[in-house]
Amino acid sequence: MTSTDVEQRPSDRFVSRVAERCARDRGQRAALRRGLRRPPEQAHTMHAVVAPLLPSGVSPDHEYAYYAVAAMIAAATRDRSDTSTSGEASDEDDAEETGGPDLDGGPVTRADLGASMAWAVCRPGKGRRAMNRATAEKRLHLLVRQGHPGVYQQLAGVVRYIGAVEVEVNWGQLLDDLCQWRYRRDRVAKRWLQSYYRVLHEADRRAARRDPNLEESA
Repeated sequence: MTSTDVEQRPSDRFVSRVAERCARDRGQRAALRRGLRRPPEQAHTMHAVVAPLLPSGVSPDHEYAYYAVAAMIAAATRDRSDTSTSGEASDEDDAEETGGPDLDGGPVTRADLGASMAWAVCRPGKGRRAMNRATAEKRLHLLVRQGHPGVYQQLAGVVRYIGAVEVEVNWGQLLDDLCQWRYRRDRVAKRWLQSYYRVLHEADRRAARRDPNLEESA
């Protein structure tokens, strides 16, 4: 085991292993994708891939999150070797936007879903049409009102929407957030919304600085 493995959060380690399997094995990717929007009890094709990767003693609520994220990773994985078409922009934004404190009081160092949705509005992939701002805001507000397990039904569509404009989701952070959703939804929802509006505000501020006419017409 390398020092990188030791430093990784369990969520990041799980995500990395799922992504590796999706990239190298179409059969496993298809098995995971068939579990999209299904609870673990109904995701029969996923167990062979996910079960060996689950942390020991994982609770049923957290298990649901692990299965859902694995299915979404599979659905987002392309048939080409380079699956991070927007990684350069994402790395830059990750360094600029932390998203606020995490649920344990420390800083969030990984972009959350709110930030990804904002980037889909203001920084889509090259040649991609940006997500409509009003639509993105409506989808995010609808999403954060969902309980458990309803959030997973809405989330799959939101993630697909983000991927369509080639903006990456930080799967590890999303997994951590979903593990907290049942009992700490309001705190996660607040952070997603704050991240969304902070990123958009910063994008608007930079655009206005480049073109003062934008600020006058606002």
